[in-house]
Amino acid sequence: MPLLRIEKLTLMYGATEVLSELTFQVEPRQRLGIVGANGSGKSSLLRAISGELTPAAGTLTLAPRSRTAYLAQELEAGPHESVYADALHSRTDIMRLRERLAGLEASMTGATGADLANLVEEYGDVQHEYERLDGYAYDNRVAEVLFGVGLTEADQALPPSALSGGQRRRLALARLLLQDADLLLLDEPTNHLDLEAIEWLEGFLRLSRSGMLIVSHDRRFLERTADDILELQARAGEWYPGNYRQYLRLRRERRAVRQKEYDAQQDYIARTEEFIRRYKAGQRAREARGRQTKLDRLARVAPPANDEQIRIRLRASSTSDLIFQSDGLELVYPSPSGGSGWGLSMPAFTVSAGERVAIVGPNGSGKTSLLKALLGELRPREGRVKTGPRVTMRYYDQHLADLDPTKTVLTELQDAFGLPEETLRTFLGRLLFSGDDAFKTIRSLSGGEKSRVALAKLMLDDAGLLLLDEPTNHLDIPAQEMLEEALQDFEGTIVFVSHDRYFIDAIATRLWVIDDGAVTLHLGNYSDLERRRQHVQRAAVAVEPARSRRLDQRITIDGEASGSSVSAVEGRIEELEAEVRLIEEQLADHQTYDDPARVAELARAHEDASGRLRALYQEWEQAAGE
Repeated sequence: MPLLRIEKLTLMYGATEVLSELTFQVEPRQRLGIVGANGSGKSSLLRAISGELTPAAGTLTLAPRSRTAYLAQELEAGPHESVYADALHSRTDIMRLRERLAGLEASMTGATGADLANLVEEYGDVQHEYERLDGYAYDNRVAEVLFGVGLTEADQALPPSALSGGQRRRLALARLLLQDADLLLLDEPTNHLDLEAIEWLEGFLRLSRSGMLIVSHDRRFLERTADDILELQARAGEWYPGNYRQYLRLRRERRAVRQKEYDAQQDYIARTEEFIRRYKAGQRAREARGRQTKLDRLARVAPPANDEQIRIRLRASSTSDLIFQSDGLELVYPSPSGGSGWGLSMPAFTVSAGERVAIVGPNGSGKTSLLKALLGELRPREGRVKTGPRVTMRYYDQHLADLDPTKTVLTELQDAFGLPEETLRTFLGRLLFSGDDAFKTIRSLSGGEKSRVALAKLMLDDAGLLLLDEPTNHLDIPAQEMLEEALQDFEGTIVFVSHDRYFIDAIATRLWVIDDGAVTLHLGNYSDLERRRQHVQRAAVAVEPARSRRLDQRITIDGEASGSSVSAVEGRIEELEAEVRLIEEQLADHQTYDDPARVAELARAHEDASGRLRALYQEWEQAAGE
């Protein structure tokens, strides 16, 4: 039976109908991507399924005994003493069993006779359920997921309240993934994640056995995780089989067919009405009345729904042929956690007029600082950036800090460009600010609306160089596509920071990749970089057997091999994994429970070995990155 069945669902936001009579179903292990413009009801749908929003009409039916986990966009800090403890308590069932086992172990220490026998029997039952839930491997899984979403060992020791918004998002994602739910409701799961964490999450979800509803503006993420796409538009939903790329193709085809059907019917209606007008009073009046009757009964074909899209056009003033030149830079900038800070080394580089350079790298690696150095707002510790003599530039701040929250949309633009109100209101209509929207204050706007105001300032300027910091943040997919088209048509130079792989592929001709405090320069876009990396990995796999044979020869000749630090850690990991498996096998043997002291000893040994194994995993990650 379906994991989730939705029939004629109607949702309201205040007095506004967001969705009307929506019907679809999700099968077990099916991954459904949900797309649509901002305000189309995507988040409301997830909230209704999670139980946070009561439908105005219709039904939501979950399969019996199925469990749901929901990742919302707005998050609150957890109550536990550390990030690791907060993640550990994602599975309350496992933690309750763990506490019960500890309590039984304490009770067995002083018990004798029948009491001891009863305690042992109960311990065996609880332990069997704990094992069924994979409780002995749970701590390792918690560590794996926390590291996967990008929370370091230092982050895991912090109280949840001390986390930044991005880190809090990562913790919430980790908690959701650990719940092992039958249905995952993911509302913008890639928000605040860097590329490495996004790609890790893609792999994790592809291996998951859970059904999923995924709301995302990340098109590459949808392409790699969703089996099918549900598009919400005009209060209705339309189902498309296949991933995001197939959805785009099918959507174009369906719209072309519907437009053709609509145009053909409109042509038929026009010809029929002309016949009726011409002959309604003549000898063919009876035929005309018959045609009128048919026309009145005709089921009208609706035209394809119009996408409410922003319209962007960017002008570029002429510049010198050389935009930037540097013999290399050394940057220092404060650590996001308030520590001593980090450094960034940039090799010699030039940027010529018309180039499109994407800066990519982990969160906190210095991408924005590098943009600020190009902008002249951050002074390098060593080196300098020479800017061409006729270069005018405009900076797009990902935090939109250059917008005054006390001003209205209209006055924000008037104060910057001095244009008449009528001109600006007409212009704002192109960015979907209609009527009194122009008089809203900046602080009252949503993230997407603020982004559109920032885009308006780009459009009204004519800078020959754009420095863009995460320009697709807060934009829905239609707005992202419009921005891409505008930037592709832009005749100037672009240097931008982004974690949106679709966007990078559409715009970039070169990459500056930040890794471990250093920048490497690459030609091409992100897909080109991925292909090169895969080629290197395949070559490394091919070389590994030969390297192993050489290592065997060294062992034979020298009696021992020094090996690399990575190999040494890997060997210790293998030994400790074998030790953990051996303990788990003994705990799985019910004869073990004839000796309560032995059970308690094994439980302590398992906890100790698991802790040492987590430490080795961290050591391996550090050694592998050197």
